[in-house]
Amino acid sequence: MTGGARDELSESVAEVVADVPPGRVTTYGAVAAVVGTGARQVGRILADGRPGWPWWRVTNARGLLPEALRAQAFEQYEAEGTPTRGEGVDLRRAGWVPPF
Repeated sequence: MTGGARDELSESVAEVVADVPPGRVTTYGAVAAVVGTGARQVGRILADGRPGWPWWRVTNARGLLPEALRAQAFEQYEAEGTPTRGEGVDLRRAGWVPPF
């Protein structure tokens, strides 16, 4: 993927992620479906990180983030009132589907 195409894709991912309401989460796969790429690519883009991206609002299909990020994410979930369950987010209560 060229730099321009990657930048365009990153911007598309950023737009979808910015729309996730506080206290809700979506999945890498849902974001991928909206922007036309794969879930792993969305994960890579989020891992590159931009200041201000609410990265904790995007999880895998089981409501989990990588273990190294969970403590930080749970601080955000608590602050936002995001329903959690075990080591992740309760997707039945907190799940949000981005509009296509």
